[in-house]
Amino acid sequence: MISIEDINFSFSNISKNLKKRHYDEEDLINVHRKFLKDFHSDELDCISIVKDRSKIKAIDSKLSIFCDCKDIIIVGTGGSTLGSKMIDSIFSGKKKIHYVENVDPSSIEKLLTTLNHEVTGLIVISKSGETIETLSQFFLLLNHFKKENKLIRQRTLVITEKKKSTLKLIQEKLNLEFVEHDKNIGGRYSVFSIVGLFPVKLNDIKIENILNGGEKVLNKLLKLDNPNDFPPTKSSLIHAQLLKNNFNMNVLFTYLDSLQNFSLWFRQLWAESIGKNGHGSTPINAVGTVDQHSQLQLYLDGPKDKFFTIIGMEKPLKSNKLNCHINKINLSESLHKKTLGDLLFAEMKATYQTIKNKNIPLRLIKLNKIDEETLGSLIMCFFIETIYTCYLLKINPFDQPAVEEGKKLAIKFLNNEN
Repeated sequence: MISIEDINFSFSNISKNLKKRHYDEEDLINVHRKFLKDFHSDELDCISIVKDRSKIKAIDSKLSIFCDCKDIIIVGTGGSTLGSKMIDSIFSGKKKIHYVENVDPSSIEKLLTTLNHEVTGLIVISKSGETIETLSQFFLLLNHFKKENKLIRQRTLVITEKKKSTLKLIQEKLNLEFVEHDKNIGGRYSVFSIVGLFPVKLNDIKIENILNGGEKVLNKLLKLDNPNDFPPTKSSLIHAQLLKNNFNMNVLFTYLDSLQNFSLWFRQLWAESIGKNGHGSTPINAVGTVDQHSQLQLYLDGPKDKFFTIIGMEKPLKSNKLNCHINKINLSESLHKKTLGDLLFAEMKATYQTIKNKNIPLRLIKLNKIDEETLGSLIMCFFIETIYTCYLLKINPFDQPAVEEGKKLAIKFLNNEN
């Protein structure tokens, strides 16, 4: 077991699944040197931003726009929404935040029937300002709020790059509030930026602590003597080795309902960063205990091409003990005087041990607690292992060139061009 702050890591069945070692500890050391060089050359803004508290002042300066709002609609897709949605789903708040991410009209129209327009605000996010899904969603909302046009304009914030784009032009024409999207931080790496933090600050979530958690992990990384002793960097070497040994599925099994959106956030981070030039492993999100009854059979008895990460608590969650007596007869010896937290914890341990017994490579991550600082540390750990894995494979973690063709074809088909 290796610990970082309140996060504990353990690894099983790694070496025995490596028929051939394509990388060694010296390769990881070289990648670490490259990371340090890039960091100190100010080429990793998505990482160094955790040290920049000026963004908090920029966020605070715009919060008053939404002071009278009970509902906030976040308009965006992919990395523009997954980060804040992940944070907001873990910590509760007074304002209800609604994420309009897809262009299915029925879902958006259904949402709009439930909202009081007089206490609703909009936040529209697109780095490029040309994301066609986001623009279509925004136009739909502007059309819908036509009668309350002046009011909704006062409660709309646009987050995009400060450059010529369709979204920036809308913002200027309608004189909407504006915050600049950092041009050096892409969507999937934007959770520590205004994109990820502004929406959740509306619910008084302690964004300073999220940054503190990320910074603590970063500081440990910058002071490392040996990256092979640091769980996120060690994990990158494991990922790279397993990929070269045909383990091309990366399963994240979360044993906390509050982390379901974390697994969706990770899915984009991993897929878009590593899936290039024939490299990559497919990220799969699974929910314990639910997916023990839908996916676990395949995982245990199907192809041995998967690496597992199980995330849960170090100790059972507290909840009321079950009374299984009915008419003075105990109908369940196993459950009587146990809690749901006890059961969730036992099933996590059982799943881990069962996978381990099948000699499948896996990692267990246990959290001592789940608060803003721990979440910030966990996010930074996943950033680091993703970037280091890409560096080991000699691919760029920050672009996604293959999706451009689909974007162009969508416009072509939209305009009825063959």
